Amino acid sequence: MGDLTRPPGFFRGHRWRYQRWLVVFVFLIGVVFAVIFGVREWGRIRVESAWKGVQDSLAGHDLTPAAVALKHYLTLRPDDAAAWFQASRIARRQGNFPEAKRFLARFEDLGGASADIRLERDLLLVQQGLIVGVDQRLRASVGPEHPDVRFVLEALARGYILIEKWADARQACELWRAVEPDAPQAWLWGGFVCERMVQVDQAAEFYLHALELDPDDRDSHLSYARILVRQRNPAGALPHYEWVLARHPDNADALLGLAQCRIDGGQFEEALPSIDRVLHLHPSSNLAMALRGRVAMEGGDPAGAEKWLRRAFTAEPSDAETLYLLIRCLRSENKNEEADLLAGRLEALQKDLRQLTELLRQIGPRLADAGPCCEAGVIALRIGRTQQGLNLLQDGLRRPGDHRPIHAALARHYRESDQLDLAEVHLKLSEKP
Repeated sequence: MGDLTRPPGFFRGHRWRYQRWLVVFVFLIGVVFAVIFGVREWGRIRVESAWKGVQDSLAGHDLTPAAVALKHYLTLRPDDAAAWFQASRIARRQGNFPEAKRFLARFEDLGGASADIRLERDLLLVQQGLIVGVDQRLRASVGPEHPDVRFVLEALARGYILIEKWADARQACELWRAVEPDAPQAWLWGGFVCERMVQVDQAAEFYLHALELDPDDRDSHLSYARILVRQRNPAGALPHYEWVLARHPDNADALLGLAQCRIDGGQFEEALPSIDRVLHLHPSSNLAMALRGRVAMEGGDPAGAEKWLRRAFTAEPSDAETLYLLIRCLRSENKNEEADLLAGRLEALQKDLRQLTELLRQIGPRLADAGPCCEAGVIALRIGRTQQGLNLLQDGLRRPGDHRPIHAALARHYRESDQLDLAEVHLKLSEKP
């Protein structure tokens, strides 16, 4: 008999409600698992996307977005040692040395490889121009097949450029281009080295190639435009300066380059706004003062021109072009006695500059003689290029040969600059047999 205390269909309805709640429960469990899986999968996708952004930017030689993407990645994976190492390397390549050191310390804390740490610390030193001994160690230990050879050559090139060892910098850039021919910076810096060694046509070729590899690089536009101005092609340079100013309206190099193009085209009044803008932003700009003086002279204001040209030449006494303009200005004011004195100085300066250029071409990695370094260093000091002169003399001390003339030159320099302790040290070394 049925249960007379419960209505008909009770068990069937109860069982149906139970099954319905079971279905709902199973569905909710599925939703929870789906949400958990989705969150994890979304996290994985975010991490992979951030890392891909880093790699894509590095492949395109674009360090700024690479640094931004890597910063985002490290918020997602703060214990990824390899990412901290990459962050340190990018910061160093951007010239942000304090941050590079901090990231490298984090890499070390996470158990990073000691060989990687040693290499990156060496590159930090080299890139800041602290090269003595370190460059030789790197050259000996990092061959063409080393996975980090391009980073080593990049750092060496930058360090040599910083201390004005042009032949060494040229060799580093050549080797860098050989292992990474599509690196725009290898061509850009190679062009800069050629320009400093007065190899103007080759510099133009290198700058153009850098621009072809990276058409959106500001420095490549500026460098190529600058060399075109030196080649007396202001019309060719003008679009590059305009390209930069459309994106960076207060860029001093572009403003002054544009002014030079206007002046070379006889548009003196049109050049003034750019020059005055730079003088407002950078009152001590030597080139801005020299160009302002040139515009004043061409505009029939020799007194105003003299003021600007004197200030420019006082700030940069090795600028032969500014001295030439100052002499012209003085003659137009009938100040012939002073103009004659400065004309003799200009002749001596031009001779020194020609000799210095020739010596710099001789000074290379294989030069086994301190003599050319000493001679070039003395000339650089004499014409007012103090840091270049000291760099050349220090370079000579690292090469075989008689170092006494170098110590004598350093003793004179330090005595004249009132650094008597250093002068005494080098004087004693210059007198040693």
